[in-house]
Amino acid sequence: MSHKIAKTSYGMHMDRRTALFGMTGVAAGAMLVRMSSWAQAAPGGELQVMAWEGYDLNAQLTDWKAATGVSIEATSITNQDDVQAKFVAGNPPPIDLAEYNQAYADLYIRELKIATPIDPAQVPNYNADNLFAQFHDQPTWFADGKLWGSPYIWGFNTLLFNSGKVSAPKSYKDLLDPPFKGKIAIMDDTVSSWPVAARVAGLGAKYPLLTKDELAQTFAEFAKYRDQARVIALNQGELMNLMVSGEVVAALCADPSIMGQAAEQNVTIEMALPEEGPVLWVDAWFIPISADNIETAHAFINQSLDPKVQAEVAMAVVQAPVSKKAVELLDEASRKRIDYSAIDKIFASGLPGIPPRTSETHATYDDWVTAWQEFKAGM
Repeated sequence: MSHKIAKTSYGMHMDRRTALFGMTGVAAGAMLVRMSSWAQAAPGGELQVMAWEGYDLNAQLTDWKAATGVSIEATSITNQDDVQAKFVAGNPPPIDLAEYNQAYADLYIRELKIATPIDPAQVPNYNADNLFAQFHDQPTWFADGKLWGSPYIWGFNTLLFNSGKVSAPKSYKDLLDPPFKGKIAIMDDTVSSWPVAARVAGLGAKYPLLTKDELAQTFAEFAKYRDQARVIALNQGELMNLMVSGEVVAALCADPSIMGQAAEQNVTIEMALPEEGPVLWVDAWFIPISADNIETAHAFINQSLDPKVQAEVAMAVVQAPVSKKAVELLDEASRKRIDYSAIDKIFASGLPGIPPRTSETHATYDDWVTAWQEFKAGM
């Protein structure tokens, strides 16, 4: 994806522990064959992973770790910029895998050159039979004859609300009503917050190619939401705690993964799909330039595309799998939440990018970062 193009176009619950220890007969033999294939790939040692909270697959890969002896040391991402910051400085740490939002593909692959190619031969689950067409060999991840990123989860950040305290908002603008004063949260997440800021300013169709005047207009409008907010939440954990306590009743644009965590504390958080639309995204794994356990990184990527793993992580974080074979393994609620038969329509309008690094006519990425910092300072 070019950062000078606003959107990217496309051609467009199984318990694994029970499965491992309780299978008999042919099924058990199949599991042994699978474990043998893991051993043949020779993964092992410690794998350093950077991932969003809850997305590191530590829980979903329990059986694989036990069979291979791999241990996963995960570092949480609070903002996508956390990732590239690790690798653009001198002497980057030996991180073997990291997540990136599709909007950052061109930045990571072509500009900063912090990603190394993935060998598809070591990732047999990366194939057209397993993956929806939107995630296989698309230019966002596959370019110059090389695979740079492996998509493994997608979904949307959207308006979340405590249904025990407020009714479902129909628009982001509903959060400006007096009952929400001091009771909403904004996420400190540029990937989702910037597109929403442009939308509420009436400039969503132009994002990320806004002029500097339009950038100023965007944050002048978004300041109304900041003045209505209790907090700009640093991460999902902070947001979840505030919503469970009742201090916050709605979040402008957040990750639905907190819904399950809140339910464990008897608080019902629901999604609303505002008329301005949610922020669609796809996350992929990439192997950074400083990786030193590359073979195991490939094995991890391959397991991340296993249909059962795909289904488990999608249900855990309330998002969607990239594996079409995983859909039938989802529980009923998860299958009904998204119409997978309409995936072509869902992706038809493309995915949001990020502002250009340099431009004569548009506000640059650095301009947006400066505006965002000033916006937060006004809290």
